[in-house]
Amino acid sequence: MNDEFSLEDIMIILQRRLLYFLLPVLVVAPVGLMVIMLLPPIYRAEGKILVESQQISEQLIQSTISNQQAIERIQTISARVTTRNRLLEVADKYGLFPREMNLSDSEKVARMRRDFDVDIITSGNRNNRRRNQDNTLAFKVAFSHREPDKAFQVANEFMTLFLSEDVRSRAEGASTATEFFRQEKERIAGTIDQLDDRIADYKAKNADALPDDLALHRQMLVRAQEDLGRTQSAITVLLEEIRSLETQLSTYLAGSGVDGPAQEIARLKAQLAGLLADKTDSHPDVRALRAQISVLERQLAPSMAIQTMRRELQIADQALRDARKSPDANPAEVERLRDIADTARERLSTQISQEAASGSADFMLAQLQGRVDMSNSRLASLEDQAETYRETIAQMEDRIARTPSVERGLVALTRDRASLDTEYQALLRKQQAAELSENLEDDQKAEKFSILESANRPETPFSPKRAQLSVLVIAAALALGALFAGAVELFLDTLRGRKHLTSLGDEPPIAVIPYIQTANDRRMRLPFKTGSRSPRPPSRKAA
Repeated sequence: MNDEFSLEDIMIILQRRLLYFLLPVLVVAPVGLMVIMLLPPIYRAEGKILVESQQISEQLIQSTISNQQAIERIQTISARVTTRNRLLEVADKYGLFPREMNLSDSEKVARMRRDFDVDIITSGNRNNRRRNQDNTLAFKVAFSHREPDKAFQVANEFMTLFLSEDVRSRAEGASTATEFFRQEKERIAGTIDQLDDRIADYKAKNADALPDDLALHRQMLVRAQEDLGRTQSAITVLLEEIRSLETQLSTYLAGSGVDGPAQEIARLKAQLAGLLADKTDSHPDVRALRAQISVLERQLAPSMAIQTMRRELQIADQALRDARKSPDANPAEVERLRDIADTARERLSTQISQEAASGSADFMLAQLQGRVDMSNSRLASLEDQAETYRETIAQMEDRIARTPSVERGLVALTRDRASLDTEYQALLRKQQAAELSENLEDDQKAEKFSILESANRPETPFSPKRAQLSVLVIAAALALGALFAGAVELFLDTLRGRKHLTSLGDEPPIAVIPYIQTANDRRMRLPFKTGSRSPRPPSRKAA
């Protein structure tokens, strides 16, 4: 259109189509302004909540609450505050929606969420944003309603809910952390107790092969081997001594080269044989010789007491050997039987000495028999000691052989115990830190929300912005009028200036005569008359 019209042409067209321009303006503008005046006023009450940092240095007390930025906390709490149930509770508490409105719960919730607003105030520091640091200073909590009293009451209610929810969530988080660490500590403590029981049972089961006793067991093994060697040497010497004593006793009893009862018995028996050659058994000499032989034989034969004590000693020695060879031998029982055998030997030696001293037995014979008995007693004792040393050697060798495997098992258990103890100490420190953090939250010394400005009762409505809306309505009406006038001008077949004429005739006009207005042109008249349409004069007369 710029190619067909100049500014003068446009003004002429506007003047010609003024009625078309004014008609929408006069209709739309009043209606729009009337609607704006009829819009109900909306009051907005808002308060400001400050985000306070922790009052005690975090280097002294580290909070166990998640290191969540303030903006995230505000968004999280906002979502909790604007839950369906809470919004309905607030609406019922302050009577925001009378029954006459017949709104469902979902519609009430939707309206309250629409009227509720949270605006976060930041420091605007670009460096903090670049470093992903929290630059939130405060935030505004606002609520809009048709009644100013309810607007500021509900706004304060939401601010209270923000503060209480922040305190509750932080205290609950700190308490949850403390309880978690306490339960974990108790669980680890129970595991440590179980492992201690396993270690104690393992040590009790392998008490004879513990690594700490390895050096002692080796010393005991060497000492037992040395004692066994000395005992075996003593047994060898004692066996030689017993054989010598038994030879002397046999020689004495046979009377070979020894003046004693055996030789006298042999001589008397020879005399008895000579008397029996010519005398009877009842002859007094024969009877006297027999009596003398009997006395000498009784002297050579051991007494009944000595025979009884020898049998008791043999029984005691055999019981001791059987007990020592038993696979489930009781050391206390073995020691008791050893004492019984030693007592039996002592009684036999004492009895032989007493009979020899009283003259009821041959002194030489009693001495030899006593030495034989004592040697046998000493031999039995040495054999018992040797057997004990052999058992000790076998035990020490078995303990030393089992020590490496026992040590590996004990090291594994001890390593697990040390690992659990380290974990327990770490949990204990964390629990103590969580308890400090919980106290910090209870005393509200940690990061918290505090009311900087309470919501006040609004004096003027927040919306609608009548002046701005009026300007917009008038501008829209003017634009609609211009659009309508332009559409009419384009729709009607009229000449629209010199350029339009040139485009129609493919030749420029020779001259342009300005339009001469008549009296009728000065009057505003309708573009159409009743009946047939009259031709419209061109905007300019061309020659």
